Amino acid sequence: MNSERLSNHCVCEALFELKTLQDLLQNSHTKFFGNLLGKIVGADTIPFLLVTQKGDFLSLRSLMECIETNFFRIESVDLENCCATVSLLRPLDIEGELTNSLCDVVKLEKTSICKIVDVTCICAIQPLDTEMLKRKIIIEPKW
Repeated sequence: MNSERLSNHCVCEALFELKTLQDLLQNSHTKFFGNLLGKIVGADTIPFLLVTQKGDFLSLRSLMECIETNFFRIESVDLENCCATVSLLRPLDIEGELTNSLCDVVKLEKTSICKIVDVTCICAIQPLDTEMLKRKIIIEPKW
């Protein structure tokens, strides 16, 4: 197996591990503590960015819902074909408006928009803080 194929396989495995952790947040019920882990984290999603072979963040769009984003939630991973299904996370700025600027993102919202990503084009994954999903955008008047 050549080194490029091996590194792509590692990215696929890393996405699979991220999916496993995310499922643990969603589905971890115990006899004595119920869904304590999910309550502690306060989210059922681990947001992340994907870095392309060129070093850019992968950006996907949905023309139907007029959204373009670099932020994703893992839905499923096909290890055999090295591809993943991701849902798009809506990036919002401090005013609650859609933003394409990574520096302006304050909150992420889940969407039902899914895309299939060829992981052979990805060289890195950057998980993000789940706090980005829980933030409230509150704009207080100046006076």
